[in-house]
Amino acid sequence: MSFVIVVPESVTDAATSLENIGATIRSVHAAAATPTTAIAAAAGDEVSAAIARLFAEQGAAYQALSAQAAAFHTQLVEIIKASARAYAAAEAANATPLQTLEQEVLTLINTPTNTLLGRPLIGDGTGGITNAAGVGSAGGAGGILWGNGGRGGASTADRVQGGAGGPAGLIGTGGTGGMGGLAAAGGAGGTGGLLWGNGGTGGLGGWTGVGGVGGNALLFGSGGTGGQGGTFLVNAAGFTVAGGSGGRGGTGGLFWGNGGAGGIGGPYGIGGLGGGAQWFGDGGTGGMGGAFADGGLGGDGGKLIGNGGAGGTGGVISGVGGPGGVSGQLLGHAGATGANGGPAAVQLAMHETRPTLQVSVGGAPFVQATVDTGSNALFFAPRDVDLQALGAPTRTGLTYHFGSPGDETVVTYNEYTAAVNFGNGIMTQPTKIGVITSEIHNGQASEPETLIGVGANANNPQFTVTAVQQLPGQLNRGILVNQPEHYFQFGDNPLPEIARIPGSPITSVLQVQVNNTTLQPVTVAFVDTGGVGGTIPLDLLPPDLQHFPVGASLPAGTRLYVAVANSVLYEQITVGGPNAVLVTVPGGAFNTGNYPYTLMPIYHSFSPAGEGMVVFNSRPA
Repeated sequence: MSFVIVVPESVTDAATSLENIGATIRSVHAAAATPTTAIAAAAGDEVSAAIARLFAEQGAAYQALSAQAAAFHTQLVEIIKASARAYAAAEAANATPLQTLEQEVLTLINTPTNTLLGRPLIGDGTGGITNAAGVGSAGGAGGILWGNGGRGGASTADRVQGGAGGPAGLIGTGGTGGMGGLAAAGGAGGTGGLLWGNGGTGGLGGWTGVGGVGGNALLFGSGGTGGQGGTFLVNAAGFTVAGGSGGRGGTGGLFWGNGGAGGIGGPYGIGGLGGGAQWFGDGGTGGMGGAFADGGLGGDGGKLIGNGGAGGTGGVISGVGGPGGVSGQLLGHAGATGANGGPAAVQLAMHETRPTLQVSVGGAPFVQATVDTGSNALFFAPRDVDLQALGAPTRTGLTYHFGSPGDETVVTYNEYTAAVNFGNGIMTQPTKIGVITSEIHNGQASEPETLIGVGANANNPQFTVTAVQQLPGQLNRGILVNQPEHYFQFGDNPLPEIARIPGSPITSVLQVQVNNTTLQPVTVAFVDTGGVGGTIPLDLLPPDLQHFPVGASLPAGTRLYVAVANSVLYEQITVGGPNAVLVTVPGGAFNTGNYPYTLMPIYHSFSPAGEGMVVFNSRPA
């Protein structure tokens, strides 16, 4: 009998690496397309013309072979992904009996202490809950010998602090505090283990509330990070109420331990104070300021030995870095002043053909979300939210439609009100979000996907404004999608432009040419990050391609030219597989798909109101 040992994560990483290699190869093929197939003769004689024809024929053959190679590469990636899924399923099946045995042993060990003291001997504390009155309870204590404290419950009632994180046992980390209600602080982080352990992280402040204080360490361990300040509000009179300041970092252990970092401020809220060390250890770093606000003060180093904590970085756009903390009396250096705030940028990561960022709502962990310029929706998969922290839904059983015939998705969802956190102190005011209850693609159930729509004129009545339009100050003016440099940036367009068109994502000024036809005006076009390979109406195809049915893929190697005012913006050589350009109904919408975003940074503006604008930018030298 043979044995095969496979690590599914390694196989998945290999598939991802192959995808990245494939993307690079496609970029090289695209770059080589015109120079290798359109070579001009060096002179007017017959020999030069014959040589030019020979090179052009070789270039055309190379393009045909490269299209075949791209299709093979796509198939190989899919096979490897399928293998990884199969191995992961087998590994999970084999692990189940061991997990059952482990649980039975722990139950036997913990039953006496649970019965007598209400806490396990070994194991983590239970998480707090949100009761019927909207009050978050404290997290449970960790195991007496070993165990982390439980997470505090979120409070949804106004002016009620979030539940405190549970204390750890002899060894372990304190629990994270729960989110506070409107204008209330987040719950305090739990205390670290009696012998060793770090304090827990403070909870997110409620809207305009301060972040929870980080938990303290006891003997050995670092203080917990302060909670992030709650978001800002615009009241009924139109005045802005600043977000809360970040929570103070926890204190380090008595014999050794660093202070915890201060929490990030909410928009317009300063960063939290870094926690101090006691006798030996460094002070915690001051919290980063919320958007437009200053960074927090660094914590003090240990009384005897320790460096002061660095001041917090200033909030994006205009925040000033915070001062550093004081050093120990015997040995140590004062903390450095924090850096001033920079552009309101966050990391862009690709998930297959879609650009994504990290986002959190209601104090839940940060998760990956697709940014879709082709819609105005704001959806969260149920696995990506804490429903208790969101409170009661405002409406239920709503539907939203994506796509066109042959590639249509219908989402059913419940509506809530929450603030969306993009990180780096960038948060929306409370806004409408949808939590998906079912997702159907072409009649088949599919896995719900967290999605941030940013289309100014997508015009679906369920969402009247996008999440980005709910950001503070100038950050709500637009979003730059810079796939080549791997970042999004909120606010004004920071790059030199090549061309601009009215409408975002829907526009009527694009022109399309297929192979050797002439440029044709397109009545309705979408400039759409989420359009995958894109679509083209049947009536825009030349006669030799008119036989393709709706929903079919254009043959690999087809050339598309997309122009504005008779000036070509970009050329695309189509590929097969999941990135193929699909044929849609005559007179239907042309969709760019994600392809132009691979070539250049593209900015989506929300001005003019209700219409927006798309700006095609040049890449920095």
